[in-house]
Amino acid sequence: MVSISEDEHDDNVPLIKSLKELTSEPRSTGNPTAPKLEYPSASRIVRAGPNLDADGKPRYLIDEIPDNEKMRLIRESGIMNKYAKDKNNGTGSDVEEEDILQYEDEEERIPTWMDALIYTVALTAVYGLFEALVNQQYNVEVGFMEVLERMAKSAPAIYCIVFLTCRYRRMRVVNLLMLMASCASGCYFIHLNLHSPRLGIMRRAPGLVTLWIYLTFLMDVRPSIISAIVVGLFWMLDPFKADI
Repeated sequence: MVSISEDEHDDNVPLIKSLKELTSEPRSTGNPTAPKLEYPSASRIVRAGPNLDADGKPRYLIDEIPDNEKMRLIRESGIMNKYAKDKNNGTGSDVEEEDILQYEDEEERIPTWMDALIYTVALTAVYGLFEALVNQQYNVEVGFMEVLERMAKSAPAIYCIVFLTCRYRRMRVVNLLMLMASCASGCYFIHLNLHSPRLGIMRRAPGLVTLWIYLTFLMDVRPSIISAIVVGLFWMLDPFKADI
């Protein structure tokens, strides 16, 4: 039988002692021919976990792959192409993060025309709501069919604006134009409410509010905050008020 050395610093000592108690010979001599079990040596007991290098760091299966094979797999996967230099602009600048995200989601996103159609339905409903509210504010009776007719007339223009902004929204020039249009529509709406007669408000307010809401919703957080601050300052300062 193989002897087991019990080192007090060995972590497997409790396990070895338990094995000894379970497989120890019975004290009675009733079965003298019972086979004896051999105990495994402490050096043969394998601990759970990854293999360790000579310096004590864990070594995984991927570490067995040569570096040149790893680079070949990375090139074949095409992941390096996403972070390659932009060859279209001729400046040699890196592809922006937004372009990378657009490339990853290109196959999963719905078509632009369908996205614009969904936005158009929602914005047309918003336009009809403000059309009814403005007329109600000035005690002008307007029928349901008349509101639907005005909504149908505004739908093509809304669709064109939504389609263009959704298609080119990742361009910086388009984002700048959307910020300027949002500030202009919001400030003009405030100006109408402060200085325009009733007829001007009733005709222009629903379209301006709808455009302002849409552009603020479509832009990123920072341009939307800038637009809200500009419109708020315009309302507080009121640069077109008449001096008394």
